[in-house]
Formats: sequence, C-alpha cells, structure tokens
Amino acid sequence: MFSSSVIPIKGSATLITDYLRFSIYSILFLRGVYSVEDFFIINKYGLELVVALNEELEAYVGGVLDQVEEWLVRNTVRQVVLLIASKESKEVLERWVFEVSKGDHSKTEEEMNREVHLMLAGIRGTNSMLSDIQEPTLCNIVVYKRLTGSVKDDVISDAWEEAEQTGIPLDDSSEVKLKSAATQHHKLELTVVYKA
Repeated sequence: MFSSSVIPIKGSATLITDYLRFSIYSILFLRGVYSVEDFFIINKYGLELVVALNEELEAYVGGVLDQVEEWLVRNTVRQVVLLIASKESKEVLERWVFEVSKGDHSKTEEEMNREVHLMLAGIRGTNSMLSDIQEPTLCNIVVYKRLTGSVKDDVISDAWEEAEQTGIPLDDSSEVKLKSAATQHHKLELTVVYKA
C-alpha cells in the first residue's frame, strides 16, 4: 500500500480508520446487532471480514469514520466507542472501547497487517466468551476528543451531539482487553466491557 517504510500521518489515519471499520462491522455481525443479510464477506489481512451491504448502516458508520479520520490527522481523537444497547430499555449491554494514542515506533506494513489480523481475530474470539444477547439491540458510535486548546480542533460541528452517560455500572460489568494495532503515528487498544 505504501512504498516507503514511513507512512505519512494521513496514510496512518486512513489505515486506523479501515481497522475501525472492519472491527465495527465484525462486532455488529458477530453480536447479531444486524442480520447476516446486511453484510458480505471479503478477504483481507488473512481473514474473512464482513462489510456492510445495508446502506443505512454503511452511511452511518462511514459518516462517523470520515470525521474520525479527519480528527486522527490532527491527533484529536482519544476514544472511539461502539455501544450495543437494548432497543427497548436503551440500557448499554456492551461497550467496545478503541483507545487511540500515539504510535510507538516505525513499523513495516507487514507488521501492521499482522497486528490487525490478531486484533480482528481477537474480536472473533470474544464471541465464544460473551453471552448471547437475547433481545433486540441497537448500536451507537461515540467519539471522545482530546482538547487541544485550538478553536479549529476543539469546536464540534452541529452535525454532532453531546453523548449521554454511556457506561455500564462497575459492579455489574466485566472487562476484557484485546490485542492492539498500531502505525508509527497512531495506536489502537481495544477493550470490551460487558454486563456480567
């Protein structure tokens, strides 16, 4: 994808956004938030991955991730959180937290792809340990920004709204930390918090 071993920050933001897209679709597919008919399978990173066929889902996830990519270029994204909640009560059942920080060192594309492979395989593995969700669910993506003190970076457009409390009570939850993936500019660490 990139000819040199140094990937520019824009390229890093694009790669991290792709990782997020495949991760989000995999989670929504595996956890049954959307039906099997809403996805199709592609081969990438040595895995069979799902991509949205559902136009509304693609528009929603794509719209959020387009903005996230812009913020990644400016290093203002702190977390991207995928919430899975009860459709009826709106209670959060699972919270998939992608912690974004600065990358630690230069990596080859092969090393990055191996990390992504392990991260995505880890998402698949959680499906056997998490309880089946026995009720209709919905999803929401929440993005937490790092305040920089710059008006350009800190102002959020009217297309976004403030998120309500999105946690799961500590005494009612368990947490699993999964593999991370990184470029030299960005690092993604994934944790799933779920109702115990």
